[in-house]
Amino acid sequence: MFTIALNFTRKAEAALNFYAKVFGYEVRDTDVDKGENGLIIHAELTICGNRLMLSDTEEETHFAGFTLAIVLSDIDEIKRIYTALSDKAEIIIPLAKVDFSECYGVLKDKFGVTWQICVA
Repeated sequence: MFTIALNFTRKAEAALNFYAKVFGYEVRDTDVDKGENGLIIHAELTICGNRLMLSDTEEETHFAGFTLAIVLSDIDEIKRIYTALSDKAEIIIPLAKVDFSECYGVLKDKFGVTWQICVA
């Protein structure tokens, strides 16, 4: 089993709240562990049945060389997720029908994480 762990440059709490809203997850106090400086040491939420862990770092972070892929059979849910993640995002491939999917798109969200959104 793989668990995705993302480090954000002092933006983990904003990312956590954004992703929780996008994916309909209610963040509980037990999901977040903060340090004395108020930055997140460890936080997690479950999206599409998978655990996503987030934390803060003081160093500048860059998300390169990978994408997070959401593959679902529900086209309406794919459109909803893509639209929600699109807030202040860089659209790389607009959501559309392609050879391998009825609905596929790629975007880099406002935190710099690239997502592939696809109907199976």
